[in-house]
Amino acid sequence: MTNDDRFQALYRKYYKRMVRFYVLSFRVTEEDAEELTQDAFFRFLEAMDEYRGDAEWAYLETIARNVAYNRIRSQKTAKRGAEMIDIHDRNAIPEPAAPVEPDYAQREETVLRSKRLRDAIAALPLGSRECIQLWLNEFTYDEIAKFLKISVDAVKSRLRDAKKILRARLGDPNALPEDEE
Repeated sequence: MTNDDRFQALYRKYYKRMVRFYVLSFRVTEEDAEELTQDAFFRFLEAMDEYRGDAEWAYLETIARNVAYNRIRSQKTAKRGAEMIDIHDRNAIPEPAAPVEPDYAQREETVLRSKRLRDAIAALPLGSRECIQLWLNEFTYDEIAKFLKISVDAVKSRLRDAKKILRARLGDPNALPEDEE
């Protein structure tokens, strides 16, 4: 009798018994018991060369218990939050994340640009300065007109002139946010 024939005979003979064993001994569902049984028979197939042919059920039951214990251990490990990864998988170890906040040079550049903008705004005529400050604080043309008690056309005119002057002084056409209105 070949190992393959012996395996098939033992599989047919003990499959249902092993499923019942798992359901009764480890209190798992029928579906989980069938999965465990498949795992146990796979382990048995791997160890067929070591099997001498005596005490069939005792040998299979030992394998079945070990499979169940291994499953319980792996579930406990998973509960502790340990992520299982293959140590040979180069993609399993994530690259360090890029820093979220800008580096020192970028922060310094932002501070410098902000100061230059504030200084340029401070040098504007009063009416233009008030309009641009309100506009930068996201007030609408209508709100600026009501607040300053001027017409919407006057607001648009003052903002146009102020933006032109600021862009020229700062030497940056993108120094101010785009107009949404």
